[in-house]
Amino acid sequence: MNFNRIAPWFGRLEKIVFRDQMQLCRTAFLSELPAIKKAALIGEGNGNFLIQFLCHCNCEEIHYIDSSTQMLNLAQKKIQSHDFPGLARIEYYHLDLSLDGMPDQNYDLIVTNFFLDVFNETTLDKVVSKIASSCTQDAHWLYADFQVSGNRFQRCRAIVWVKTMYLFFKLAAGIETMSLTDPSTLLDRNGFQIKGSTEFDNGLMRAELRQRKNKVVSDSELF
Repeated sequence: MNFNRIAPWFGRLEKIVFRDQMQLCRTAFLSELPAIKKAALIGEGNGNFLIQFLCHCNCEEIHYIDSSTQMLNLAQKKIQSHDFPGLARIEYYHLDLSLDGMPDQNYDLIVTNFFLDVFNETTLDKVVSKIASSCTQDAHWLYADFQVSGNRFQRCRAIVWVKTMYLFFKLAAGIETMSLTDPSTLLDRNGFQIKGSTEFDNGLMRAELRQRKNKVVSDSELF
C-alpha cells in the first residue's frame, strides 16, 4: 500500500469529487473535545485536518503518523507556511500500522479520519487493537469515514461510490481490500463508546466522537 503517487493530487481530487464534505466530516466534533495532552493523528495525509486541529485544540504533544512519505512532507510544508505557535510539539512518524507499532503510549486522543477503510477485516482488527492498547483509560477517539446505510436510494448510491473508490485506490495505491468494513464493533470491544455521531453528504459519510469508559467492577468480581 503506497499513497506517494497520488499524494500531490489527493486534496484536489477530494474537493472536485466531494466538495467540502470530507473536511466537514473530519472536523465535526473538534469543538467538543476536552483538554487534550497527547494526541495521535493517524493517516491524516496532507495536513488539512491538522491545521483545523491546531486552531481548536491546544494540545501539548501531537504525533502525526502516516505510511506515505509524500503525505508527511506535504503536511509539514503546509503547517510551516502557517504562523502557529509551538510547532515543535508536532512529531512526524513514517509508520505503517499494519506492520509497525505505535510510536508511544498514553494517548488521550486518537484521530482516524478516512483511514480505517483501507484495511481488510483481519488487518483492521489488529490495527484497532494496536491503537487502543496505546491509549489512556479515558481516551477519546475521533472517527470519520464512508458508510453504506440509510434508505434504499442512499444505500444504492453509497454502494456505487464505495465500489468506485475502492477500485481507484486499489489501482492507484494498492490498498489491500475491495470492501468496506465498519469498525464500530471493534471500537466498542476496545471500550470506546459513542458520545456523538453525525452524517454528511446524504449519509455517505459518518463522523463519531467516542470515549473509552473504565470498566465498572462489581463487588462479586472483587471477591
